Amino acid sequence: MYVSIVAPMFNEEENLTSSFSKIVSELATNNILNYEIIFVNDGSTDNTWEKAKELALENDKLKVVGYNANQGRGKAIRTGIDNANGDIICTIDFDLSYDPPHITRMIKKLENSPLTDAVLTSCYMPGGNTIGIPPFRLFISKMANLLYRFAFTPQIYTSTCVVRAYRKRAIKSLDLESNDKEIHLEIISKLLANNNRISEIPGTLTRRAAGKSSFKFASHSISHVFFFIQERPFAIFGIAGIILFIFGVFSSVVLTINRLGLVENASNSLLFKISSPSFVLILFLTSFQIISIGFIGIQNNMLKKELFKIQSKLKQQD
Repeated sequence: MYVSIVAPMFNEEENLTSSFSKIVSELATNNILNYEIIFVNDGSTDNTWEKAKELALENDKLKVVGYNANQGRGKAIRTGIDNANGDIICTIDFDLSYDPPHITRMIKKLENSPLTDAVLTSCYMPGGNTIGIPPFRLFISKMANLLYRFAFTPQIYTSTCVVRAYRKRAIKSLDLESNDKEIHLEIISKLLANNNRISEIPGTLTRRAAGKSSFKFASHSISHVFFFIQERPFAIFGIAGIILFIFGVFSSVVLTINRLGLVENASNSLLFKISSPSFVLILFLTSFQIISIGFIGIQNNMLKKELFKIQSKLKQQD
């Protein structure tokens, strides 16, 4: 099979030569000779792009594409996929935080599993591991991926990792839009909407040896929360509405007890003071509205997935 290896790069001058050499060596060791490596420059501000172009002149297996302004990992991955010709398209971290053997393991998984359309590498599934990752970043990553185990069906242990392998027909059929790291979630969502089969293999994530991580806590956290709400709207609005409804029932009982005088001096307590008819009515109305938003979200999500299928069919026809 013809294999494309896509690696987004932003200020990776320190890793350029070593990453390329390690990838080539791994493929050669496993007798994978029919391949291309695509480095996508995402607006590097150092000499990454210039040196990558020089390296490509010396190696016909290397293709370098990109643009001058930094636009995010999602745009870089989309650019790499658009320029990829392989039957199998792999995306990886440029710094090889997951070492090159992960690439060949993903490729072999696809070759040995004809019904699988995508293989994800997971450091959080049984057999996976992390080495040297900063505790706070690791905690945020674990919590985000734990959240997404409730968002996707079937369950996926690691939804945010870039290290993946796709069959060309599956990934090229998707109409991808994300420009940043939410691209990983978008791809999973659209693959599942198209009934593509996804598998995971255990992997080991290590701290990058050179260069600077692009992790941004605020932006990543917000995007994760919004995406989860899109995928499982009732998990947020439905539960919140049910809690308010239960509180409304409890308040109405308290109000009844107060009006009937079943408890002495009850009217002097704060709980009985706030349990007015208006307060109970507001609780019930608010709970019904929030639950309704959850149901509307479910319908919108179903329509969105049908739209994904239509977009994929139109793209395949093009």
